[in-house]
Amino acid sequence: MYDFEEAKVKEFLKRTGAKRAALQVPAGLAPHLPEIMRPFDQLGVEVVIMAGSCYGACDLADEAAKKLGSDVLVHYGHADMGLESVLPTLFVEARIEKSPIESLELALPELRFKRVGLVATVQHVGHLEEAANFLELHGIQTLVGGPSTRTRYPGQVLGCDVGCAKTVAPMVEGFIYIGTGEFHPLGVALVTGKKVVAVNPVSVSFKIFMPQQDEFIKERKAMVARAALGKTFGVIVSTKKGQSRFNLASKIVDLLRREGKRTYLLAVDDISPEVMKNFGFDALVLVACPRIPVDDAERFESPVLTPFEVLVMLGKLPIEPYRMDEINKEDMG
Repeated sequence: MYDFEEAKVKEFLKRTGAKRAALQVPAGLAPHLPEIMRPFDQLGVEVVIMAGSCYGACDLADEAAKKLGSDVLVHYGHADMGLESVLPTLFVEARIEKSPIESLELALPELRFKRVGLVATVQHVGHLEEAANFLELHGIQTLVGGPSTRTRYPGQVLGCDVGCAKTVAPMVEGFIYIGTGEFHPLGVALVTGKKVVAVNPVSVSFKIFMPQQDEFIKERKAMVARAALGKTFGVIVSTKKGQSRFNLASKIVDLLRREGKRTYLLAVDDISPEVMKNFGFDALVLVACPRIPVDDAERFESPVLTPFEVLVMLGKLPIEPYRMDEINKEDMG
């Protein structure tokens, strides 16, 4: 199902003269390790598998790999977002070869658009032109927004960046998302205020996401209300290269302290509910991967807020229209 670009990997290993290669493989690709290893085995290159997190191109293990004596880093499953690396680094995007057309055919009765924006994760972004041709045959015009600061391709969305959707939102009636999972299409719907039809080529299915996510807003309101009762707050910033929003975290710490909250700044690589439990904070603010407060909040004993929700809690902004957390360059530091 995945294209692991063996020829490209071999060329990279030969060109760099690598003797030891560090591999980063996300959890979803780990079962394919024998296939991934093939070009390394064929060239006799020693492999060190960096078995920690691999959440995105923001989560680059180059420094740890260098400490282990690796000559190069090969990072699977994500597209290069332009972060500096201390090692020669190759990104293998592991694109999914399966066409989205079957899923689009199923969703056609729900595609009541004259003009639609197309978005996808990097695994499916190569099928956007195919999808556009199919839709235009059925009388639906398509638009694809250009890449933004954290994405490499037109139409590519990340959990922390839906810039390509925002740029075309005023010109379309809705969006079609090609990919798996619910976080990305939910983000596109909330950020753009437009209906999103998410088609999944892997399961051959589709799901509709409306901008008025009443149940989601209700859950986030409850989370904010719980946090508002707290006196001690932990503001968590990530040490991962592409997530280290220290500038924003410092501002939130200062803001909460001015409001009379005992607030502490924590720097973490992997954000673990077990570790956070040890501190006993009444509430947490995640200034790291935007996905954690939405997808993983139930794993934490304390309420978990996004930076936007802190402003809601303090009465500085209304919760609607809801703002998904996105990583901006000015927040880094």
